[in-house]
Amino acid sequence: MNHEILTNELDETTKSLIEKVEIMEKELDSKDEEIKKLKNELEFLKGVISNKNRKIFGSSSEQVDVNQLSLFNEAEKFSDSNAEKPTLEEITYKRAKKSNYIGKKDNLANLERVVIEHKLEGNDLNCKDCGEPLTEIGVKSRKEIIRYIPAKLMVEEHVIYSYACKSCEKETGESNIISPLISQTIFYNCMASNELIAHTIILKYQHAMPLYRQETYFDMMGATLSRQTLCNWTMSAAEALEPIYTNMKKELLNRNYIHADETTLKVINDNGKDSKSKKYMWLYMSETPYNTVVLYDYQSTRSSSCPKNFLGDFKGFLQTDGYNGYNSVEGAKRIYCLAHISFNNILSIQLST
Repeated sequence: MNHEILTNELDETTKSLIEKVEIMEKELDSKDEEIKKLKNELEFLKGVISNKNRKIFGSSSEQVDVNQLSLFNEAEKFSDSNAEKPTLEEITYKRAKKSNYIGKKDNLANLERVVIEHKLEGNDLNCKDCGEPLTEIGVKSRKEIIRYIPAKLMVEEHVIYSYACKSCEKETGESNIISPLISQTIFYNCMASNELIAHTIILKYQHAMPLYRQETYFDMMGATLSRQTLCNWTMSAAEALEPIYTNMKKELLNRNYIHADETTLKVINDNGKDSKSKKYMWLYMSETPYNTVVLYDYQSTRSSSCPKNFLGDFKGFLQTDGYNGYNSVEGAKRIYCLAHISFNNILSIQLST
């Protein structure tokens, strides 16, 4: 009898202890959830405070260190600290250190090179002490000098002669007149050589020298060339090169991926002063590093009609900034450039992660 009572009491005690353990485990789980929640709230508030401090005390630039984005801390955030560490194998290798120094030969490799040898001549080849002939024993030193040859303009006067066959003229009554062939300039009856026209265009578009300054530049070289003349040459060259531009545009639109961007352009009026109205230069570029196609399109407006008219029915990927005007290219699949992501979007990424 006593044995049964003790057994029952022991069972009751065991059952009671098990229930208490289960209750305590549930409480621990609840506490763990609460602690996890509080930690998440703490991290969120830290992010808010950090962003506030950065906005108040940090740089005004929208550029943000990529290490600050919580997206790149994802591996550390979700890693298991109790997981077994992998066995590490140390691997070593050797590599040649890359030098950033560019020597003289690399800098001057594309320049025309003239070798001038300095040797003794005449009586200098005899010894001043004994008078016997000197023997060349080698090169003492070498010295490189970059010499500047000032640009100059010159007039080529081409005198073209005509020739007639007097024998044919006596027999047939008609004279066979011929003249030698000469190289032609890009424009018929134009006094500018192809080199001068190319130089004018390069000065204007690559070196940003307006035509009114080129007028002074050429005047200092002894030639009076009005800006109207220079303008006519530039416009005529543009018309002559238009078929090449058209063919390049056709090639660009056949690509599957195009970068596009637009920027304001400072335009100078006829009086040499800056224009008050904004002008825009639109840029379209293919994606491949080889056989790259880059085209500029000058427009007086930033209207959405500009990319629409230029790209037409383009169906590929169009990578741009966030300007909505590119939505006018209805057939294109728009993708955005991360370099233009705004500061507010970066804050949203940080807070959401």
